[in-house]
Amino acid sequence: MMKVSKQYKYQAIADDIKTEIFSKHMKGNSPLPSIRQYAVKYGVTSNTIVSALHLLRNNKIIYPHRTKRYCVVADIEERRLAIANELIQQLITDIKKIGFTEQEISKIIQQ
Repeated sequence: MMKVSKQYKYQAIADDIKTEIFSKHMKGNSPLPSIRQYAVKYGVTSNTIVSALHLLRNNKIIYPHRTKRYCVVADIEERRLAIANELIQQLITDIKKIGFTEQEISKIIQQ
């Protein structure tokens, strides 16, 4: 049976902000826009944005700074690589679940 998961608005916003951080290659310690700016951008309440930012903080992508709002963690490139490795491992695990061997997976990757 396939797992279906509902994604809440704050999770989608957190994913979007994470993509923004990584795709723009923001430098460590760079400040993010304010909660109010994000609320306007996404058309949601500030509480929804706070939930999204807490999710990113818990995933060690951002940290709260008392004078500069939320900032990108200093070691963001290392974090980016760690997330990529986690995703690759999860993908390999999922592919094995549908019956592929490590050799077959290796062949697929090389193509």
